[in-house]
Amino acid sequence: PRRGLGRQQPLIDRNDPNCPIRKQLIPRAGEMVVSEGEMLDSLGEDEHSPVSGLVHRYPDRVLFLVTDRCAAYCRYCTRSRMVGEPGGEYSFSRPQWEEALDYIAAHPEIRDVLISGGDPLTLSDERLDYLLGRLRAIRHVEFLRLGTKVPVVLPMRVTRSLTRILKKHHPLWMSLHFTHPAELTPEVTEACARLADAGIPLGSQTVLLKDIN
Repeated sequence: PRRGLGRQQPLIDRNDPNCPIRKQLIPRAGEMVVSEGEMLDSLGEDEHSPVSGLVHRYPDRVLFLVTDRCAAYCRYCTRSRMVGEPGGEYSFSRPQWEEALDYIAAHPEIRDVLISGGDPLTLSDERLDYLLGRLRAIRHVEFLRLGTKVPVVLPMRVTRSLTRILKKHHPLWMSLHFTHPAELTPEVTEACARLADAGIPLGSQTVLLKDIN
């Protein structure tokens, strides 16, 4: 059975505009102020994108963007121009995936694939299994990494079914996004323990945020 974790209580304090969780996720008027030199593509990823959804900046590794959906829309996101935007600049679809997979297969120097988006754990178990299987079939790909905040904001997504699928495709690493101690709830702890017990090394890509951490 697809057994997940229990419902997690909301962490945002509706009455405190300075609540650190709220400030990460709820838009504020100051975001509309654009300073000189700011770019929509703040990391300059587009100029290193040989095919749609794939960033090949470093010789031996690529960033594979597989969806524009997230479980939470962080205000500090460097790809906010494209996530949650149906009909936007990217068309995330099976043909887009296949084009990116063909590119990876044709470049034997690529050893490391970081799967991101959006958040790859918002994909269904079946689609995630397919994608990881296709990447595992490319012999020169040694490392698969998933960049995700889902275990932090939607820990009930970490089902036994999901961990079985992830375990099939070892070696697999996961980079989580923790930004504040309040995110370390019992449900999140259990989700992370379930992933660790499946043999998945977990790291945290913690963004330094003024007045939050």
